[in-house]
Amino acid sequence: MYFIIGIIISVIVYFVLTMILGGMGGLVFLLLLTGIIGYLYGEIQRLKERLQKLEKLNGIDETKEFQASNEEIEKELEQYLDSDDSEENKRE
Repeated sequence: MYFIIGIIISVIVYFVLTMILGGMGGLVFLLLLTGIIGYLYGEIQRLKERLQKLEKLNGIDETKEFQASNEEIEKELEQYLDSDDSEENKRE
């Protein structure tokens, strides 16, 4: 929905600029569009950096989870299964 609204607003701004500035309106529109895209790219990068800092402060390390060997995965599964078995024995 926002994509369609953005397209409509862009077309309206383009026509207004070309009517006011003539042939230079298209160039001004491209310059404005480039500036907006550059600004948004910078904001996204800043947010990614903040997210990485927050993950680091909270001890979240995704690289460690994906580099586990098969033996480590098997040990975790066995521990998980053993804990499920012990909980079932306690219930009985």
